[in-house]
Amino acid sequence: MGGDSKSQVEMVEALSDKSRNVATTNYGTIDLFQDGSIVLIPSPSSDPKDPLNLPTWHKYMIIFLVGIYSAIAVLGTSGLGAVMPSVLKTYPNDDPARVTDLVTYPTLFMGIGNLISMPLTLTIGRRPIFLFSLLLLIITGFWCAFSTNLSSHIAGRNIFSMAAGQSEALAPFIVEEIHFLHERSSKLSWFIGIQTVGTAVLFVMTAYVVPPFGLKWWYLIITFLIIVTLILSFFFVVETMYERNLDEGDVASADSKPMAGKRRSLRPDIYGQRSLRHDLKVFHHKPVWSRVTAFYLDTAKGFFIPTIFWIFLFNGAFLGVYIYQASTFAVILTQPPYSFAFDLLGWVQIFQIAVVMVLIPLLGYGTDRFSSWMSKRRGGVFKPEFRLLSLIIPTVATVLGCVIYGQTGAHPTQYHWMGIAAPFHMCYLGFLTANLIGITYAVDAFPQKAGALLMVICVGRGFVSFGLSYSTVPVIKATGYDGAMNILAGIVGGLMVCGIPIYFLGPRIRRWSVKTLWPGLA
Repeated sequence: MGGDSKSQVEMVEALSDKSRNVATTNYGTIDLFQDGSIVLIPSPSSDPKDPLNLPTWHKYMIIFLVGIYSAIAVLGTSGLGAVMPSVLKTYPNDDPARVTDLVTYPTLFMGIGNLISMPLTLTIGRRPIFLFSLLLLIITGFWCAFSTNLSSHIAGRNIFSMAAGQSEALAPFIVEEIHFLHERSSKLSWFIGIQTVGTAVLFVMTAYVVPPFGLKWWYLIITFLIIVTLILSFFFVVETMYERNLDEGDVASADSKPMAGKRRSLRPDIYGQRSLRHDLKVFHHKPVWSRVTAFYLDTAKGFFIPTIFWIFLFNGAFLGVYIYQASTFAVILTQPPYSFAFDLLGWVQIFQIAVVMVLIPLLGYGTDRFSSWMSKRRGGVFKPEFRLLSLIIPTVATVLGCVIYGQTGAHPTQYHWMGIAAPFHMCYLGFLTANLIGITYAVDAFPQKAGALLMVICVGRGFVSFGLSYSTVPVIKATGYDGAMNILAGIVGGLMVCGIPIYFLGPRIRRWSVKTLWPGLA
């Protein structure tokens, strides 16, 4: 091919150590603007089968389906907290502390599920693991529905939670892979928004189903929803793992960098058309099992990156707060002086839709716009740390929410029931924000090691939150609601203060991390 033909093949981001793309050689700090226009990062290829070249409607369909999967996963693992009084009545002869294992253990096993599945997604692909997770949810959903004792129920939920764990890492990873850097926060916020709205609606269903009909029908409804999701996902959630290794001669010049808003030419004559047969194929990649070992090694290295270590602690603290409140708010509101009926508890959850109305425009699109604005101020240079500034307001709100929730729980006669409901949603917004920003930062800062670092964040926070939430009942007995919430508020506040040096030292930390942990990428 001549030079003119080669110029039509757009620059693609190389994933091999040899290919030295801009995001790697500058350690996550990149030139986002060129001549006033946004540069597409990663650069899409001219291959119609490149996930970055999927039509917009298909991308939103993928966001919708992985969002619905995540909504069901979140409900299945944490939904019983809203009807815990009813669950306790289901097992009158068992220790209440052991019954709460139905709520606390799922967090731990979601982390274990990630630990097993994420390396496989880099070896055999995202699509087979996602579809298998849905299938495993169906099997364990029926198991839980027809369990005959608490031990069997706990075992079934634990395996159910392992299958649900992909909602934490794989699902957002899929969303990130089909979008460009400048739109990641907004598209990820749509994913989280769909997950949140779906979970809120299903929580209302939970409040109307569990007390009168029991846990069996609750699990059956969830399982049938998963079956529908599996069928749709088989047709629409295509493989998003894409090898971008190119020889140096196939890389376009700097002047031909693809820009946002400009039409890009595809080359089906070179790569072939995207077909239905291609999309429905489950396995697209020959397994490279050495990647599993490399993945675990990269994950271990991730714990030595101060910024990533801080993000996973931060996420763990927020998740611990959310699980604590999700497992206690029903108990508080159903007791005097509030005396809520069971069916009203689900409507408390429905206000999470209002949280989404804040999350998507302000923290989704807002974070992307703010990061772009900061980049323009710095001469078009983008730094992943710009996104961390969006954590300030939600973190302050979470600290205040913890204090208010604790005081209301300890002294219910002195406070309105909104002292429980409002802080619950304030802290939930904080958790969603920490999740959104943490995932996006990891992908932006270390694009070639994104999967391993998402593992660090998701598995790490799962273990941290498990430790915090597992102590819920003992801590309440020892310190009361106010004491427990004050401890969590102090942890979140302390981690927020630690974020100040993280922001300013982030670029140096990224540079040191790549040179020290992955010298082949430097």
